Amino acid sequence: MTDARTVLPRSAVSWLVVGDQTWPVWHAVVDSRIYVIGGPGEQPVPELPEQLQVILRTKDTRAKVGPVPARALRLHPGVPAWQPAVDALLAARQGVPSEALLDRWKARCAVWAIDIDLDAHLPRPAPDEHSGARVAAATTATTDRWRPRHLGRPRRRR
Repeated sequence: MTDARTVLPRSAVSWLVVGDQTWPVWHAVVDSRIYVIGGPGEQPVPELPEQLQVILRTKDTRAKVGPVPARALRLHPGVPAWQPAVDALLAARQGVPSEALLDRWKARCAVWAIDIDLDAHLPRPAPDEHSGARVAAATTATTDRWRPRHLGRPRRRR
């Protein structure tokens, strides 16, 4: 069984479950703590409650792990935990970080530290459990009847 302890260090994306809504976020991981940033110019992250749940995915099979119970704490500039969080987020960021980015984070963004409960019991998903993917919308676009002429014809040798 895959558990959060093995999945968390290798993940870069998670889903935060807040109320009845799920928010996909990129994050940085340090030990068993996830750091998330949200705000203007960054990913949309709501005001997080102290208790929430996090859904992880395995990197190799993309299997769902969770939801895992977690605790969120907002970090403010000037507190000792803020600088390690920002350093981890800057290292995990896909784009090239700059001083202007750090200034914007200080002025307008929210940095969150989320502690995952790695010892929580996670139920094993049933083999036939629905993945959560949406059903494809019905459309008239189809190729059921017509196929290009070159499909299904043996290749001519030269």
